[in-house]
Amino acid sequence: MVSLDISIQSKVYPNSLERVLEGLDFSVSKGEFVALVGPSGAGKSTLLNMIAGLEKSDPGEVFYNGHSMEDRPPCKIGYIFQQPRLMPWLTVAENLRLVMPKVSDTQIEAILGRVGLSGKSASYSKQLSGGMQRRVSIARAFLTQPELLLLDEPFVSLDAPNAQRLRDLLLELWQEHKPTVVFVTHDLNEAIQLADRVLFLSSAPGKVVLDKVVDIQRPRLSEGSAFLQWKAQMLSEHSGLLEGDRQQDCYDAE
Repeated sequence: MVSLDISIQSKVYPNSLERVLEGLDFSVSKGEFVALVGPSGAGKSTLLNMIAGLEKSDPGEVFYNGHSMEDRPPCKIGYIFQQPRLMPWLTVAENLRLVMPKVSDTQIEAILGRVGLSGKSASYSKQLSGGMQRRVSIARAFLTQPELLLLDEPFVSLDAPNAQRLRDLLLELWQEHKPTVVFVTHDLNEAIQLADRVLFLSSAPGKVVLDKVVDIQRPRLSEGSAFLQWKAQMLSEHSGLLEGDRQQDCYDAE
């Protein structure tokens, strides 16, 4: 598995003076599930791209198991985006083979069965609902058994029942394989339900203003008393948190 050490002094968008991240430092342990929550424009998606090596900080560094991005050993990374990003001219099986060309038909059927898509390997994306396409993207990410899994608000546009089914599926697969997970969401309930820790980012330029361990036993129901009590107490202790208040002085690595 992969541990992460992230130290980003600043990140400025190309051809712009806008600084999106600044003074951002945190670590993620091997096999840990960490959620990032913050207002729009806080740099959450940019941060995921930097962790994946798709963007660079200026200056700053992301370390994998103590190795810099340039010197890190090969590792399997899964990335689930806001949109499924399936190739519409390919079948479900062909989309899965984009990340694992030599996977067998038996392995494809097995992973599709896990996500509730048995018998859909020959279907095209236009023949699938939005929720089914998201399940294909989850299957694609877990097919390689990633050591690091990055998720960028993957359930944001789904109706509540489908979103909850996919959260349950994600948690089940994570608990089975235990990749290190960094999950971006704007939904605090979703973050509390899924993550070991929740990191709250300020408004841009984004920095961590609260690092909070979620010490509630799983499974966590959003209407459960322990869930509601934990959420209410945290918000009462840290007012302005969800608005990205940079005046917070409550960085709490617990």
